[in-house]
Amino acid sequence: MKSLKVLKVEQPIGEFYIGAINSSDLLDISTVDVRRFTEGQGDSIDGIQRELSKSRLKELREYVNLDYATFPTSVILAIDERCVELVPVNDCEGLYELNVSSWEGDDDEAPIPLDASAFVIDGQHRLAGLKKRDETKGSFEINVSIFVGADVADQAEIFSRVNLAQTKVNKSLMYDLLDYAKANSPFKTAHDITVALNRDSSGPFFKKIKRLGVKTPGVDTETLAQATVVNGILRHLPKNQEKERSKSLLGWSSRPEPQEKWSDRIFVDFYRSDDIVSILMTISHYFEAVRERWKQPWDSPESGQILCRTTGYNALIRFLKDAYLSLASEPRVIEKEEFAEIFARVSLQDRDLHKDRFLPGSSGVGGLYQILKTEGLAHKFNEQTKLL
Repeated sequence: MKSLKVLKVEQPIGEFYIGAINSSDLLDISTVDVRRFTEGQGDSIDGIQRELSKSRLKELREYVNLDYATFPTSVILAIDERCVELVPVNDCEGLYELNVSSWEGDDDEAPIPLDASAFVIDGQHRLAGLKKRDETKGSFEINVSIFVGADVADQAEIFSRVNLAQTKVNKSLMYDLLDYAKANSPFKTAHDITVALNRDSSGPFFKKIKRLGVKTPGVDTETLAQATVVNGILRHLPKNQEKERSKSLLGWSSRPEPQEKWSDRIFVDFYRSDDIVSILMTISHYFEAVRERWKQPWDSPESGQILCRTTGYNALIRFLKDAYLSLASEPRVIEKEEFAEIFARVSLQDRDLHKDRFLPGSSGVGGLYQILKTEGLAHKFNEQTKLL
C-alpha cells in the first residue's frame, strides 16, 4: 500500500485530489496505456495516451539527474475507486490521507495489482524519465492530481483538455479524443446510459451514482460509483470493446462480429442499430422492479445496506441477463411488470439485504446472484424438468 496526504479540489467536472508523492512510489503504482494505430493488426486503437517520443525520453533521462531538475506541473492520475481509501486528517476540512492498494477481484472482474492501480492520464514522459534517475541523488517528489473512479470517457476528456493548447501534442489526436463522446463505442454507450440513469428524476438511480467515484457535496443518496455502473452495463454490450471503438472510428460499428449472438450479450443488437433508448429503458425497468420489490434497502443510505451498493448492483446486473432471456425470445424492451413477476418469487426480505448476510466482495455477489437465479427463475427450471 502507498499513502499520501491530499487536498480535495472541487471543479465542474467533479472532485479530485492534489498532493505529492515520491517518484519511486508513483512508479510502483502507475501504468500507461498508449493510444495508437497499429498497422497490419486491424488498425487497432488502444488507450488515450500518445506514443513515447524517443528523443524527448532521452532528454528527460539526462535532465532528471541534474542538480537543478524540477517538474513543477502535476502528473494527472486516474485511480480505480476499488483501490482507494480516503481517510480525513485531524478534522481538517478538505485534507485526507489517500491510501492506494491492490484489489482482490471478484467473480466478474480480474484483480487489480498495486502496480496497475493508477492510470497515467498525463505525465507519461516525466515518469518514464524518472525510471532512470540515479537513486543516490535522493528522493524526487512529484505533485499529482488524482481523479478517483474516472471512467474512460472522463479520462479522455481530461487528457484532451489538458493537452489541446500544447504544441508538442498531435492536434489530430486531441480532436479525436474530443470526439470520444460522439463516436459510438461500448464505453461511450455505457457512460451515456449511466449519466442518463443518474439524471432521471423518476428513475431508480436518480442521484445514486457518484461521478468520478466520489460523492457530490450535499447529496447523501449516492451509493454507487460511476465506474461500477458502467462496468456492469459493459458486460451486456459487444465483446472486444477496444476493437469496437476502432470500428466506430472507421464507420463500422454496425457490423456484427462473426458468430455474434444477442443471447450471449443481450444488448448487442440494440447497440448495432444505435438504439441506446431501448437499452436505457430495459435497464431502468429492471431496476425499477428491484426498487419496488425491496424499496427500503434500495433507498436506504445507511451503512450495511447492500442492495444499491457495489455488492447488490453487481449481483443484479449479472442476473439481468438470466431474467431477460427468461422473458424474451428476441431482442425487445422488457417492461417493469414482467421483471416484477420474477422478483416476486424471491423470498429475500428487506432485513436479509445486509452485509451481515452478503459480505462485500465476490462471495456476497455470488451468493445473492445464486438466490436470485434459483428462486426467481424456479418456474423455468420446473418447466424444463417436466419436458425431460
